[in-house]
Amino acid sequence: MTLSTFLPPETLEMLDSIAPGFPDDLAFDAEMTILFSDMRGFTQLAEAHPARQVYAAINASLATQTRLVIRHQGSVNKFLGDGLLACFSGEQRVFRAVNCVLDMLDVLREQETTGLTLPSPVGFGINDGKVLLGLLGIEERREFTVIGDVVNTAARLCGIAGPFQALITDEARSALPSDFAEMHCHFFRRQQFKGKALPIDVYRIEKQESLA
Repeated sequence: MTLSTFLPPETLEMLDSIAPGFPDDLAFDAEMTILFSDMRGFTQLAEAHPARQVYAAINASLATQTRLVIRHQGSVNKFLGDGLLACFSGEQRVFRAVNCVLDMLDVLREQETTGLTLPSPVGFGINDGKVLLGLLGIEERREFTVIGDVVNTAARLCGIAGPFQALITDEARSALPSDFAEMHCHFFRRQQFKGKALPIDVYRIEKQESLA
């Protein structure tokens, strides 16, 4: 195994740029699309089934999600218990993130029908904009993560998404090609999140085949 097995590409690039020293306040501004996923009904699942079965279901879901993030040229920043935080950067990053989620919805729904693992419906949240990619922790234990309002909003969207539902901010949606956005992003509701000054327009992401 190599470090790339455990660390996302953007972290490895940061390590290369600063080696061999690590300043305590190391942080970089970056433009990224942030994707959060989270399993719905996990508490009930964990209560009703043996831990090893629950672990197998989580691992199968996260393995599928990770493969698709990589396929769409994103990176998994971290696993969050029964979900993950993924980052997409560079050209067409929002387009790649949304296509990734569309594939996730298809594949994860299909996995549900096989009966090989416990039911593990997932919700998703996507936002795009400026984030801070920085180093957190102390000398004995540190990690790189993304921080900022863009990240927080993506997490909040994930929190209100239903089973097999993906939500995206209007700001992120506006970065998509107009025909693609019209086909796959549909107005969900105007959402006021606690602690935020203004409500935001939220869209749901859905697979819809072209009629052409």
